[in-house]
Amino acid sequence: MVAVLSGLVILLLICALALLAFQSPAPTLHPGSLDCTFNSPQGYVMSTHAENEKDRGVEVAIQDDGHIVALGYCNNTRNEDLMIARYTSYGALDSQFGSGGFAYYDGGGNDRGLGLVLQGDGKMVATGFTQNGSHRDLLLLRYDLNGTLDPTFGNEGVVMFSAPGSSTDIGFGVVWESDGGIFVAGETANATHQDALVIHYTPEGVYDTRFAGTGLFTYGGTNMDRLFACALQPDGKILVTGSSAANEKEDLLLLRMNHDGTLDGTFGVGGVVLYSGEGDNFDYGNWVLVQPDGKILVSGATSVDNAFDLLLMRYNPDGTPDPAFGIGGVVHHGDAGGRDEYGYAHAVQQDGKIIVAGYAENATYDDVFVVRFYPDGTLDTTFGDGGQVLWNGPGDHKDYGQGIALQRDGKIVVTGFTHHDASEDLLVMRLWP
Repeated sequence: MVAVLSGLVILLLICALALLAFQSPAPTLHPGSLDCTFNSPQGYVMSTHAENEKDRGVEVAIQDDGHIVALGYCNNTRNEDLMIARYTSYGALDSQFGSGGFAYYDGGGNDRGLGLVLQGDGKMVATGFTQNGSHRDLLLLRYDLNGTLDPTFGNEGVVMFSAPGSSTDIGFGVVWESDGGIFVAGETANATHQDALVIHYTPEGVYDTRFAGTGLFTYGGTNMDRLFACALQPDGKILVTGSSAANEKEDLLLLRMNHDGTLDGTFGVGGVVLYSGEGDNFDYGNWVLVQPDGKILVSGATSVDNAFDLLLMRYNPDGTPDPAFGIGGVVHHGDAGGRDEYGYAHAVQQDGKIIVAGYAENATYDDVFVVRFYPDGTLDTTFGDGGQVLWNGPGDHKDYGQGIALQRDGKIVVTGFTHHDASEDLLVMRLWP
């Protein structure tokens, strides 16, 4: 009888403890911490095409069904191929996409994917370049939802562009219009200099000769000018950012164009805004987007002494700096030790907070770097460790964040690469907002 009562007491105690555990509040998930439900329990996924080779993610986008699409390139042991990987919302490669979750484009030489946009119907449009002998030609591809090239676009899903006399044509940024048109921003070079480049294509992938009078808009002088990203305003005007070189320095470049390919004279000075940072050396605009209030956010990097600081700028719709943001419209975020902090892309949360992804130099290598700011440009110290997240991969080597996207639930998805041993693996990670 005593044994029975003892057993009953123990059982009741176990039930009580279980009930208390059930009723206890779940632990608070700190903003910026890895979401361990993504490729559980890591919170990140590393993918490789060929061992001991290079696989890099450059841009990332979220499909309506929650699937995550990462664009970049990989090495097939002979040359580089453009690569698209698709993951489920839980971080597993989607076996219904391409071959085991990957789609590749091999033009015979080196091919890189550098810019990605999702159409309204879910199709994926990628830009970059393809190696054509000694030349690099601009490459534009469109993929169906299953990861196959769309045969209704260009030549069986493929469009190439080579400017007359050009040795290098590269697409870095791409945007999609609601009517199906596609803008590509990048660079075009000849024997003497390099110009910023914008091209417009029809929904079928046909070069639109009505744009800028010839189908091709270029901007530049006798040095090096290039564009890394583009965005569309609700009124159809096109924003592009990059850099413009003069007198052995590079300034951040921001242009706004009318839909017909002419510079918008109501923006900046004749459609052009240039920014030269305090280091007066190298300043880059790597990403641009338009806020719901019409203000324009540009992120990138600015050189200070012998290192880069992350650069974030906000402009009014007329191209003047927004004095309510940072100091005179400008935010610098740098390492006190003089190490690089470099921004590649940014996103804006529903509450207006701004998240920038890139890399930060540590004592030995580089880490994935994600930093969050309040809408006025001040650092949000509730995010990560004092406002920033530094991630050093399992290889304890070079790790970059290059693309960022926000899920509908606010979770933050970053792509890039992580280096270990002789390999660079495509990296996708997810953080709590």
